[in-house]
Amino acid sequence: MPIVGPLEAYGIGKTPLLRCASFAPTGRLFTKFEMYNRGGSIKDRTAYYVFRAAMESPSAIATRQLVESTSGNLGASLAVFAREFGFRLRCVVDPTIARAKIERLRGAGAEVEFVTSPDGDHRSERTRRAAELAATGEFHWTRQLANPANVRAHEETTGVEIYEQTGGSAAIVVVAVGSGGTICGVGRALKRRNRDVRIIGVEPAGSTIFGGTPGPYLTAGAGLRTPSHLLRQHGYVIDSFARVEDAMAIREALDFARREGVAVGITSGMTLAIARRISAARPDEVVVAIAADGADNYCDMMIDLGVELAEPTIVDASSWWAGQRARPEQSQPE
Repeated sequence: MPIVGPLEAYGIGKTPLLRCASFAPTGRLFTKFEMYNRGGSIKDRTAYYVFRAAMESPSAIATRQLVESTSGNLGASLAVFAREFGFRLRCVVDPTIARAKIERLRGAGAEVEFVTSPDGDHRSERTRRAAELAATGEFHWTRQLANPANVRAHEETTGVEIYEQTGGSAAIVVVAVGSGGTICGVGRALKRRNRDVRIIGVEPAGSTIFGGTPGPYLTAGAGLRTPSHLLRQHGYVIDSFARVEDAMAIREALDFARREGVAVGITSGMTLAIARRISAARPDEVVVAIAADGADNYCDMMIDLGVELAEPTIVDASSWWAGQRARPEQSQPE
């Protein structure tokens, strides 16, 4: 069987990190632009590592069929690897995912299966369905919410790149939180090199990774009803967290495009909203925001609603982490 080549051979990694002085003129805000990976998002890194891990799995080799619950970006990137190496991929998705992402999945050769949940917790229903398919023995489940390769992808690449590109000067790094792979991997890499760096997690309002009341949200690339296995295992790297309303994420993304000339997605708008406020409050410190993807997938969503918005609050994460350590492992599949 052919061997998966080095990361760089697939046009993944070494994405630019640039100062955004027009967007945050009073601080030292830098943004890492992950849309410059081959597939247009940070999930290309995850897909590469997860697929390499699958190639070492007897069940994947035996079935040559993969399944994953996805909000679009990971699935599209996995589909490219699956097609190249002769695997089939089924992506379990839900109605909140942008049409452009569904088209990308199909264009990349993935089978797409839609699921819904009566209580609106579509992401958990996607996970349940992926587990059900894997239990038939006909599919290998890549399990991004519990796969150590998801963390390793960002511990070995994204976090190292941020450290090198800032010359080790990054004081605060702001990351959107979904599966937990990016924030845990980046946090592990940076804290190993500088224990004083602060890692800030951001979830959409309505997500309850960090507690609170569940509700609907547009930001399909981030957020969950409960913390993933990866977050329960490695969440100690998170120093603080914040929640951002969809409308604010969209407004910040549009403003960033006007000021910096780079169109970013809704998830990126969340991280930029928090990073901009931190940078203004701490102008002498280097603040890094990770922009997970571009705006191409969200064109039909990127409309400023013109509503009044409450300022987001940044909350210390120590109590949340203490609660995770005291909590028994959930029986639900991830």
